[in-house]
Amino acid sequence: MDMTDNELLEQLFQPMKEMQVADNGFTERVMRQLPADNRALKLSRLWTAFCVVVAVTLFVLMRGWEIIGHALLMLLNNLPSTQHLLMLTVSVGVVGLLALTEFVHHERYGTI
Repeated sequence: MDMTDNELLEQLFQPMKEMQVADNGFTERVMRQLPADNRALKLSRLWTAFCVVVAVTLFVLMRGWEIIGHALLMLLNNLPSTQHLLMLTVSVGVVGLLALTEFVHHERYGTI
């Protein structure tokens, strides 16, 4: 019977799971000093909200919709074929999905 790598590792480290290391209370002192609330996550969300507000404000003040519209018109006028437009659409879609999944992952698992 072949063991998987995970099973082999679990069998190898099983005796270590129950072993106690004398650290003179160090672990408990460190755990007590950790913040009860996740300040880094709160600060990260506050910083993100601030950046979004600044970005939206600048977009409105600089009339960003006109810049984007002009750029899209130039792009469409200079495309040699519809194949390039399809490749562009797929690329933008893939990048958008990647960004969305990354955002959802960070929100779900609270990583920064």
